[in-house]
Formats: sequence, C-alpha cells, structure tokens
Amino acid sequence: MKNSQKLGGIKKLQQNSNHEDLVQQEQLCQELKDEIIQILRMDADHITVMDSINALRSEDFIESHKAIIKLRRTLANFEQEIAKENELIPILFHIIQYGSTYLLKLEAACCLYFQYYLEIISILAGGRSEITRIIMENGILQLSMSVLDGNQSELIMLIITILGKLAGESVKYRDSILQACSMDKIISKIESKYKSIYIWCLANLCIGRPSPKFDKIQSAFEIFAQVIMEEFNQQNLKMINDAIWALGYMIDGEPNRIAALINSGVVPQLINLLPMGNFVSILRIFECIFYGTEDQIKYLLECGFIAHIRMIVDPKSRDKSGDMIQTFAATETLFKVLSNQNFLVSLFRSLSDDNQNLRGDALEVIGNAIQQGTNEDVGRLVGNGLIQYLLSMLEIANEKEIASIHLKKGLEILIKIIRKGEIKAKDNKSNQFFIIFVKLDGVSVIQKLLSYKQDDVAKYALLFKQEFDI
Repeated sequence: MKNSQKLGGIKKLQQNSNHEDLVQQEQLCQELKDEIIQILRMDADHITVMDSINALRSEDFIESHKAIIKLRRTLANFEQEIAKENELIPILFHIIQYGSTYLLKLEAACCLYFQYYLEIISILAGGRSEITRIIMENGILQLSMSVLDGNQSELIMLIITILGKLAGESVKYRDSILQACSMDKIISKIESKYKSIYIWCLANLCIGRPSPKFDKIQSAFEIFAQVIMEEFNQQNLKMINDAIWALGYMIDGEPNRIAALINSGVVPQLINLLPMGNFVSILRIFECIFYGTEDQIKYLLECGFIAHIRMIVDPKSRDKSGDMIQTFAATETLFKVLSNQNFLVSLFRSLSDDNQNLRGDALEVIGNAIQQGTNEDVGRLVGNGLIQYLLSMLEIANEKEIASIHLKKGLEILIKIIRKGEIKAKDNKSNQFFIIFVKLDGVSVIQKLLSYKQDDVAKYALLFKQEFDI
C-alpha cells in the first residue's frame, strides 16, 4: 500500500500545517477542534473493522476520525475477533507518525482524539502473538519514547499499558523495550492515580528467564520494595502482589541481588504477608535466598520464616493458614522450599542456636516433618545430617543453657526417626537410622542425659534407652 493511500486526508493536513500563512493555519486548527468536539459527542454507534480501514484510507480527514472513534467504542463494548489487524495496525501507526505532532497542538480535544488511537492499539496488544509482532514492527517503541517525553498523563498511561502487555508477551519484546525506554524514564512518570498500572508494567519488564541485567532494572527494584512496605489492604493487593512477583524473578539466587533485597528491609514484611499476599511468589523469593550465603539464609530464619512455616505445616494450625496451600502450585512450591538442602542445613543448625525461639520453631517444623513424612522424606532429612544435629544439641546441654522442653522435643524426634527406620527392619541392628545413630556416638550422648539435672529430661533419656536397648 502506498503512503498516499495510507495517509489520505492527514497528508494534506500535514502539508497545510507547513504553509506560511499562519492565519489560515490558526483558522484550520479552530475548525478541526470544533469538528472533533462534535465527533466526541456523537452517539455511541458502532462500525466494522473493514469499514474503519476504508475510512482511514480515504481522503476525508473528518470521516477517518469519526471512524476511529466509532471503532474504539465498538472494541470497548463487544468482545469480537478482529480479523484485519494486519491491515488496521500499520494504518494506525502511519497516521500517528505523520499526524500526531501536529494534532497534539490542537490541545485537549485532539489529545482525547489521539488517545482513541492509543486505546485501540492497547486493546489489540492484548491479543494474539501475531498482533503483538505487528505492533512491535510498526514503531511502538519510537512512539512510546515520543509520548514519554511529553506530559499528557492519559496518553502516557496508555503507552505504559501497551508496553506492559508487550513485555509480558515475550522476553525478546521485554529486552527490546528495556533497550529503548529506560526504567528511570518510566518511573519518573508515575502518578498516584495510575500507580498500579505502572507497577504492573514495571513487573512485566522484570520477569522472565533469563533475567534482565540488574543495572537495567535496579531502579524498579527500589520501587517494588517501597510498594511492598505500604500498608496492606484490598485496594493495593494486586499492586503489592505484582511487586512481589517481580522481585521473585529479579533476585534470581545471586548473592548481590539477595543483599539488595535484604538491605531494602522488605524481608520481615514479606514474611508477614505470607497469609495474605501471593503465597507462591513469596516462597519463591525465599527459595532464592536459600541459594545465597550462610549469613543471608540465617537472616531469613531470624526474621521469623520458620515460625510462619511452622504454622503452615502444623496440622493443628492448618485452619489458621487459610487458603495458602490449597493449590497444587502452592503445595509444590512449599515442598520445594522445604526440601532445599541449604534450607535444611540452616534449619538443623538452628537447633544449636542461642536464639531459644528460633530453636523452638525449628524443632516444631522438624517434628511435624518426621510425623507426617514418608520413609523417603525422613531418609532425606537424615541424609542431610538431622541425627547429627539433634545429637549435637543434646550434647551441648551440659555446657550451655538449653530449655528442657527443647531437649525433650529433640529426644522425641530422635525416637520417632529410629522408629521410622524399624518399619522395614525387625531389629535395631539392621535399622539404617539406628546404625547412623550408633556411628555418631549417640549411645554416649543418651547415657549422659540419664543423669541430667532436670528429671523430666532424664526420664525421656531413660525411655530412649529402654526402647532401643542401649
């Protein structure tokens, strides 16, 4: 299709705008504004896509704009399959390219008219992959930069919506957008009334694998942290969940990104949001932390992670956890986190920690895992050193203060582990878990507890001795 066919009347308008007769130009501007105001006050009648394409190709400037406004109203009110996007989209972009600079001089009325073009593109951007490809190929990034350089908030909001949809379509489009439009430029345009749309767009620009280079998205990281720290309510629920969702992709298990997350101060808030926010996305953030350094993992545990997980996995508290683990994705993510080797080792190390509350929560989580788990589950815990860590806690009881309730809980867990080993063995000598216990000098540890200063602990040690005949 030739440009003259695409442009129609808009080309003539462009030529007139360059005429030296300024008086005639001002008169034309006024006439156009009057016409557009009348168009916008029309009844909301509808038009087919094919009829709108024909009107846009015509030499009649006003009729082409009537068509585009009717089309916008048609798309807004009816869910329909758009069969001619490959023809419509290039025409829309061509008219915008040659006419937008001049039309924006016509102030509010024409800005509203120009908004209709962007609204149609925004609607189409949420369609099939083929449509998004056509939109990307017809200059949306150049148009976006032009609009973002302006100060028309409604037009900027529509561009942000379009960019968010395109970024969510593919990593390729996401990276192209990040190459053309900096995060700082988008963030600088955030308005409170459209904040949730901006956060959603920024989130789409940060998700996907491979993750974008951190220097390109770091400024959005800080925005997400601020959103998460806001007071939680139903009005900002989606916005907070979008921010959480994005952070889960952004930290990506790299220690420097995890350090940025911790330094932002959001980890305690994320733990508090477990019962209310996006449970799966929060768990994925914590899973990433478990691939960080030992200090980073310990920080997460000290912020109360184990206490909240204890509530979720404890059958007695399951009713308090609401619907958090009622979906397959949530259950799968939870068990993926709980079976992470780094998490297990950190959990077991907590048994000898000076923090009594942390130790108590760790014992409850481990106890429930042993009670509810299969032989295979218990075998995985033992394989990660659980028996050794339990014996270490029991052994240091003579050197530093360990609450008697924790010592009894440790003995109780140890008894249950060895009992699990007996399911496939008829005597202690062939019990794989008992063999590990003996090799780790567990017998001498129990012998010492028989004379422990607190009688209730000594009684538990005696029960252990009698049951397993040591």
